[in-house]
Amino acid sequence: MTWKETIEYKILTTKNHPIKDFSIAKEKISYQDIVLNKKINKLKNEEIVRANLIHNLTSELQYEPQFIELEKEYTYKVMGRNNKSKNATGYIDLILKDEKGNPYIFVEIKEPAEYENGQKDIEGQLFNLAEEEQKKYGTTVKYLVYYSIQESTLQDRMIVIDYATYNNYDKWIEDGAPSIGNEIADKYGVPHKEPLKKAGKRDLIEDLSFEDIDTTRRKLHNVLWGGGGTNDNEIFSSLTNIILAKIQDEGEKEDGQEYDFQVYQTKEGIIESEEKLFHRINEVYRRALVDRLNLTEEAANDSYVIDKNKFQLSKLVYTVQQLEEYSFVEGRNSLDGKDILGEFFEGIIREGFKQNKGQFFTPVNIVKFLIYALQLDTLSVDMLASKKELPKIIDPSSGSGTFLIEAMKILTKEVKYKQRDKIGTSRQVKERFDELFMPDSRENKWARDYIYGIEHNFDLGTSVKVNMILHGDGSSNIFVKNGLAPFSEYDKDLIVTANSKFYTKKEVNEQFDIVLANPPFSVDLPEEDKKKIEKGFIFSNKKNSENLFLERYYQLLKENGRMGIVLPESVFDTTENKYIRLFLYKYFKIKAVVSLPQVSFEPYTSTKTSILFGQKKSTSEVEQWEKSWDDHSKEYARLKTRIINYVKYFVEGQKLNKRWASDVIEDIENNNYGNIILNIESYLKHYIKVSDKSLSVKELLEKYLEEISEISKHDKDLVEEFGYANARWVFAEVAKDLGYDIFMAEVENVGYKRTKRGENPMPNELYDIEIAPDKISFEAISNLIDKDIELYSIRLEAEKTKKIKDQEKIQNLEMKIQNLNVEKEDLLSALLKFYTFEGILKDKERTAISSLKSLFENRYLVRFKSNDILLRNDNQLVLLDYIRDNVKWD
Repeated sequence: MTWKETIEYKILTTKNHPIKDFSIAKEKISYQDIVLNKKINKLKNEEIVRANLIHNLTSELQYEPQFIELEKEYTYKVMGRNNKSKNATGYIDLILKDEKGNPYIFVEIKEPAEYENGQKDIEGQLFNLAEEEQKKYGTTVKYLVYYSIQESTLQDRMIVIDYATYNNYDKWIEDGAPSIGNEIADKYGVPHKEPLKKAGKRDLIEDLSFEDIDTTRRKLHNVLWGGGGTNDNEIFSSLTNIILAKIQDEGEKEDGQEYDFQVYQTKEGIIESEEKLFHRINEVYRRALVDRLNLTEEAANDSYVIDKNKFQLSKLVYTVQQLEEYSFVEGRNSLDGKDILGEFFEGIIREGFKQNKGQFFTPVNIVKFLIYALQLDTLSVDMLASKKELPKIIDPSSGSGTFLIEAMKILTKEVKYKQRDKIGTSRQVKERFDELFMPDSRENKWARDYIYGIEHNFDLGTSVKVNMILHGDGSSNIFVKNGLAPFSEYDKDLIVTANSKFYTKKEVNEQFDIVLANPPFSVDLPEEDKKKIEKGFIFSNKKNSENLFLERYYQLLKENGRMGIVLPESVFDTTENKYIRLFLYKYFKIKAVVSLPQVSFEPYTSTKTSILFGQKKSTSEVEQWEKSWDDHSKEYARLKTRIINYVKYFVEGQKLNKRWASDVIEDIENNNYGNIILNIESYLKHYIKVSDKSLSVKELLEKYLEEISEISKHDKDLVEEFGYANARWVFAEVAKDLGYDIFMAEVENVGYKRTKRGENPMPNELYDIEIAPDKISFEAISNLIDKDIELYSIRLEAEKTKKIKDQEKIQNLEMKIQNLNVEKEDLLSALLKFYTFEGILKDKERTAISSLKSLFENRYLVRFKSNDILLRNDNQLVLLDYIRDNVKWD
């Protein structure tokens, strides 16, 4: 039964309540005359909730129905435009009077879907009207109650305000908006706050609503970040710590145990002190640091969930009360498929963490493009089908976790839903699929074995941990450490090491299939970190931190492992970065380089960046490269010796020296200038011009003395890895032997342009989105429009019942209702061009993008619009189409 049907059944099967008629089918309700009320006979959602409360008050809590009044009207003055006062009218949904007939409790009632969002009415509908009651009648209300129910359990949801203590809304908010109860007591007793208890009478809400959770996020942002005085990132850190404590508390409780993460009520009906709450939440937080962030108990005991000097305890009370009833471990997706808790926290990061030049995140457009360009989707499907495994993914500088979160979401979406038919149907595959992706409420649980992240910044590392948990786990592999630290400082798969045959005997890990990263650029490492990495990196003495991370990616990847990396373009074209380019060519097959526009990371940095796509070479491929390099290094050394001898003889006029190369002496003595010129041309390569054929040996050498001098220099800083040779000269020869095509592209628009004032949409050359979802619910769309029709119908009915009717307003409302009915019919008809009657998309390739885009811009359809990336199988229209078609992975 639906929540409405359950309430109907309860009312119809219970005696001793004042509800006379109640029918959902007929949309009718009436009360016995003993209940004071304006005429109410239309059964809307809010009215069903009110009927449930009246039933509970009279049949369970034993209040007399004659002490219940509905919809009492208050008229009062408010300030309008130009500071002129005007009359306003408000109604109290329900008043429970005491035995003397004086108002005892004011109740504002909301339907379940409006519980969170409707809390903005607490000031106007409760505080203001309670004040009017006192002004006009001299009676003071005892309690203000904001009331609704939880749909799945019919459990009461309420905020109870002690009006004697808080007769001012601003003061109530300032003290953390405390609620002294979640149950109305019988016999005019103090409202009771039934503790939240695992598997108890009042447990956490698991059936989450996106609207409720998103409203909660916005309220937290407005209250916590409002007023100024505290650094934005300090507030973000405090909130992240509080959420971590909630997750810890929920995860460690046994059945029957009360949760620590809640505001308790004393026996006297007063909520516990702020200090008591702080100390209890702080203890949970410290346990989380040990259990989830691997801190020592000693280090954890020196930590605090919030800094009381920067985050007021009243804000802690407010935050705990806003979050306490929701399950952050078992609560997952709503019926519309949104990852509610994940989006909740991503919104907190997006709005709460202030990025700067030294610490900024990779925009999600670039992250999604990078992941799909690496073809994580097809790799995952292939590995599951062939090996019953998924690719192991790591970001060693994970920031807020955007790469890891998006990779997790994309992998689940593509493997579980979009490409499920490509995996196979064997029993083994089905069983493995179920192990990884089922049940639906834990579909990301596979991440705990396949997603890894490292973040040096403690606050961001904590946020990544929380982010992963709220998206469905994987948090056990998030390390708050330096991403370049020796592997011995980690645990699990990261502690595994071996020696590489060609990597100058440095330790490698080789446990990962994918590296996704935007490493820190040109960051100076602390002296302590420099000492740690000296023995673990070939180029530990180099200053560019991004290049050290490139070396770390090699250490992490398996043979044929893939990497997609955001890098400054200086890596690709400056002399100081020559060494890392050689390293990349030696150990990786460079698959593609995509140059991004200057605006990509503005306003946080104007550094021009590119995305590098590479695949780690196999041992045999590196061996082949080494052989080619050695061969051409020897050839370089041979030619260099001869050219230097030629210069001494022909240009400097030195006599033949028996220490010179024997073939040099022989060619000179025999006047074999053909061999001499051939050696010079081989050495100078592209410098030689056709017109040089007429030059003598001496003239040729004299013309190119400067070039000979430059070529004859070897790169001292490359000796250890690449030997005594001119790296540019040798590499040019190796590239001839082992050359391959590299996909190159440059884009001007990536879908956004950010300024300090916000983000503006722009064209997106990286990829298109699908727009149309695979499935759509015609019923859900109809219900949305019907809800508006219902709202206008109520207004129309109210207007018609007025003594003095406004005919123009009546006509406008009738026209709106008529137009909405036409719009509903037109929308459903338009959708049927693309969908079957069952709501299944007909156009699998979604080629009608322009038509679909226009359709899904409709106000009712926009919430159903798919933001998934469009993967074309035929046409190549955007960069992602080209790169997926032209770049082949081994």
